[in-house]
Amino acid sequence: MELYYVILLFIVTLVFGFFLAIYYSRRYNNFVKSFLDSNTNITILYENGKINFINSIGLEFFSLSSVDEFNKTYADLSQLFLSNESGENCIDKHTYGKKWFEVIKNSNSKYLKVKLFSKRDTMNYYFNINISKMKKNNQYLLTFNDITKLESERVDITKQAENDALTNVFNRVKFNEVLNTMIYKANKHDLRFSIILLDIDHFKMINDNYGHNIGDKVLIELSRLVNMSLRDTDIFARWGGEEFVVVSESTTRNEMDFLAHRLLEMINEYSFKDVGKITCSFGVTEFKIGDTQSLLFDRVDKALYEAKHNGRNQVVKK
Repeated sequence: MELYYVILLFIVTLVFGFFLAIYYSRRYNNFVKSFLDSNTNITILYENGKINFINSIGLEFFSLSSVDEFNKTYADLSQLFLSNESGENCIDKHTYGKKWFEVIKNSNSKYLKVKLFSKRDTMNYYFNINISKMKKNNQYLLTFNDITKLESERVDITKQAENDALTNVFNRVKFNEVLNTMIYKANKHDLRFSIILLDIDHFKMINDNYGHNIGDKVLIELSRLVNMSLRDTDIFARWGGEEFVVVSESTTRNEMDFLAHRLLEMINEYSFKDVGKITCSFGVTEFKIGDTQSLLFDRVDKALYEAKHNGRNQVVKK
């Protein structure tokens, strides 16, 4: 009889302990979720490769009503990571593939950036993503800290450093940086590229006759006109004063000569707002193995000088 009561007490203790564990587990989870809901950042509980909680800020951002709707809509969180554009250094859905969580979790970097689209206001936002281990086994906290404003300021600062203040195309410093990289790649991998150096004919007369403000407007109009006629992969910059430079990858001297003639004809046909017709002279050359930036520009500069010397409004290639 005593053994019966001992067994019964043991069973009751187990059952009580089981329900007590469930009670405290639920209480812990409710506390955690309540705390995360008060967070102003997007916070997600991630467990065994699955999302089991998104705070109200996150649901609002993704325009979803519940975690269940999220899991039905998306097979994996990384599907929401937008494609990484040049210079953004964001983690996108292709960066680490299905191993994204393990890679980020084990990373020592504190500056892992992702870009997400908000259905709330149809805008892209930038976030710094952090992963923290929770007390519960296999449970992790993902925090997305909004750095959109900081990212916008970074882009503005970069743009100011790389772009010409007047025409908004690349400046000479940025162009030199890009060109040095292209020369290095061309020498190492035997790649081809060509360059155009163009100059507005009699630009001093424009400034003298119409004033420097009108001269600036001509530079802005010309920059826009040329830029619209180039490929996305072409690099266009203001070299200085009224001189501009174009560099084009995978392009021969003859192909660049054709582009220069097309630009020349387009400028000849265009009527500038305040001064009417203007002309430009063009020098063209192709990169040769062993060229330095100095040798390359000496050659294209001589071609431009020859175009000027021979009467302007023409293209010379060397």
